[in-house]
Parts: sequence; structure tokens; C-alpha cells
Amino acid sequence: MDNPRLSVDQFTRLLEEGAAELPQEIFKGLNLGIGVVEGFKLNPRTASGNPAYILGEYRYGAAMGRGIVLFYGSFIRVYPDLSFDALGKARITDVLKHELTHHLESLAGTRDLENTDARQLKEM
Repeated sequence: MDNPRLSVDQFTRLLEEGAAELPQEIFKGLNLGIGVVEGFKLNPRTASGNPAYILGEYRYGAAMGRGIVLFYGSFIRVYPDLSFDALGKARITDVLKHELTHHLESLAGTRDLENTDARQLKEM
């Protein structure tokens, strides 16, 4: 029997479970928290000209603060078999960890991961 597609509510629950398992001190300064956008987001800036789905995004603004957004619609397009299981949770948590690394580097005043991401886009 095929697994039904992961709902946005199930996606959010897996995200919350993954976040709860991480050391809570890494969330310090993330005043906007972690959100889920139901839609998808594309990054058109790849070397091939083919857009790439953005799974998550770290956002920082001097006026509003710091937050992380994961794009449910992008996950569903990249992982059409995403399920409410350990693998689904691992995929979501991996993206959360990536965005948290951006957060920690931003607090530290570094941009190593941002530079790595930009290089990878040039290779796509």
C-alpha cells in the first residue's frame, strides 16, 4: 500500500519533533521562531538556468529579527514520497539544522555556509 502524501499538519508536527530533539541553546536569538509556509519557493539563480526549489530559509532583518521558514510545498515537490515517518522527520530536521547553522553563523558574524550555498548554486 502506498503511503499517503504528508499533510502540512504532519509536516509541522515532524518539524516540531525534530526541533525538540536539538539543544535548545541553539535557538537563542531566534525571536521569530520557526515557521512553515504551505507554498513552494524557487531560486532561479542556478548556473544551468534551471530553478531549484528552496526547502528552507534563514531570515534576518534589523527591524524584525531572526527566524527560519521551511517551505512545505518545496519539500513535497523535491520528495514526493515524503511520509509521516522517521525518514520524513530526518529530511525535515536536516534542513532545519542547515538553517540553524546559518543562524549561528549570523550571530557569530561569519558567512561560511552562505558562501558554500552560493558556490553550490553556481554548480547546479
